Amino acid sequence: MRIIYFTVYLVCFCCSFNLFSSTSFRTAFLVTEQRALAEPNQLIEELVLTQAAQGISTTEHAYNNTLLARLYLFKGDIARSQSYFELAQQQLPKDDDWIQGYWLMYRSVFSLEEGLLPESIKQIRLAQNAFIQANDLEMLVQAESIEGALLLWQEEYPKAIEIIENAYIEAKTTNMSSTTMLYVYDSLAAYYSTMSLFEKGEQYAVLARDIASKNGDVVNGLPVIYILCMTYERAEKLDSAAACYEEMIMLSAMVKAPRYLFLAPAGKANVALKQKKYSQALQLLYLAKSYVNKVIVNPAHIIALNNGFAKTFLALQQPEQALEYIQASELLLTDYDRPLNNRYSRNTLSLKAQSLEQLGRFAEATNALKLLIKLTEQAKETTQQKLEQEARSRFESTQQDIKLQLAEEKLKYQQITLDKLAKEGQLQAAYSVIGILAILSITIFALNQRKAYLRSQRRANTDPLTGAHNRRYILDFIASQLIGKQQNFSVSILDIDHFKQVNDQYGHDIGDQALIAFSALLTEQLADTEYQFARFGGEEFIVVMPNLTLAQGHDFIGNLCICLKSLSLTDKKITLTSSAGVAQMQPGLALNTLLKVADTNLYHAKNTGRDKVCS
Repeated sequence: MRIIYFTVYLVCFCCSFNLFSSTSFRTAFLVTEQRALAEPNQLIEELVLTQAAQGISTTEHAYNNTLLARLYLFKGDIARSQSYFELAQQQLPKDDDWIQGYWLMYRSVFSLEEGLLPESIKQIRLAQNAFIQANDLEMLVQAESIEGALLLWQEEYPKAIEIIENAYIEAKTTNMSSTTMLYVYDSLAAYYSTMSLFEKGEQYAVLARDIASKNGDVVNGLPVIYILCMTYERAEKLDSAAACYEEMIMLSAMVKAPRYLFLAPAGKANVALKQKKYSQALQLLYLAKSYVNKVIVNPAHIIALNNGFAKTFLALQQPEQALEYIQASELLLTDYDRPLNNRYSRNTLSLKAQSLEQLGRFAEATNALKLLIKLTEQAKETTQQKLEQEARSRFESTQQDIKLQLAEEKLKYQQITLDKLAKEGQLQAAYSVIGILAILSITIFALNQRKAYLRSQRRANTDPLTGAHNRRYILDFIASQLIGKQQNFSVSILDIDHFKQVNDQYGHDIGDQALIAFSALLTEQLADTEYQFARFGGEEFIVVMPNLTLAQGHDFIGNLCICLKSLSLTDKKITLTSSAGVAQMQPGLALNTLLKVADTNLYHAKNTGRDKVCS
């Protein structure tokens, strides 16, 4: 009998140890994930180094590679994202349901980007099964929210809202984390916006955005802002939509996420088109186009972009150019087999008929219209279902409020039960728990205060457009790190030549992109050096070069100016040049005097032909 008891005890101990080990792994993983969501670029560097370290388990390798794949997809590096997903898949341990679910959940998002919607839905459902086996309700709710959003792409509206609503109730009744609530609100916003219930869509998008902002979560925050922008646009709140997309462009540039430098300009172009600002629309479309097949491969996005070009050229009475983009859309549609193909085909055919009519090719225009009518008839049933679903969703929005009230009542009942237990002799345990919670609360509050302080410092020292350091930061760096330590250094002030002409000819959006691209070039060129740079004001940048003489600084800046000529921002192949002035710090020289010398040399370069460096 003792042997039996010992065996049972040993089995129970091992099971509880494995559960504890698994749970601690998950906790560590999710802590890493929270950092990655706030600082994706820094975490990419750290994770790459971590993967090369010794003594890491297969599970950790699989998790880190999956997280890297997520971060590269966020940035728009499709090839690297795919590579890391494949690598993680090879490392997935067969006996760990949780990590398999984690990989499947985010691989489903990547499959959607590839245009493989059926595969994406299959993967997200497998992820849910894995989280059920792993007994992780929170991750299950996140996966359900993603499935609801995927079903919107497939136009399965009743099923989508049923799944999202269940996720919402589960999350509310069990008081889940803010990250999980963000997933739920994001899906609700997408649903109501799709159903043309814009007030509800805006409400949930704002809730999701506020959570992302509070958490410092840019990886989930940018997609949420995108949904909010689209909701404004669909609701014809065009000024709000334009401002929203502009915020998205600036944030995308700041966190170096080229994927959203496609989505935001493409969305803002639609707004400009509705406002009949055709020149601005074209500039934005060309900007978005420069990222196609680099950071965007989803056929739906590319077809929408092509059709945006076609609409703009039709408005400008340029049907031949419109037809070129329509033909590109038709080519994509031949290989794009999914339920929404009908909608994209109808949009493309409508534009094709208009283009052919403007060209006087009436017989071809008639054929296009006949096919359009046929597809419209096929879509009628789906359209009717959608209208019925809109009516149903209005009812459901009321039902959700009722269910939430019930959920809150359930929570109150649970609290009453806990109070009763405490009174029945468990006060000591309750006080212990309260003490632990108080310590945790104080610790979390201190950490949040520290994070808030660091974020405010970062904002104070960062140029909001380019994401580069600003004048305040660089002057403090020179004073404290160089002059204060009596270190030898040179400085250069660079100015983009004829920048005003770029703004006047192509618009301020293209000018902004020129500044962002110039900043990206400086970041790349200075990456492996101890040199610092900042946006000094307008189109001027300053480069600080510790331990370089005047001649060495002159040569280095000369090479930078040569690299600038390789930048191309749009299909118009804009070539930029720059002029620069270089100065070297001398003993006893004041900082203002040093900068004045560099500035004088810059103006000498500009007044003697530009595209040169003077020192």
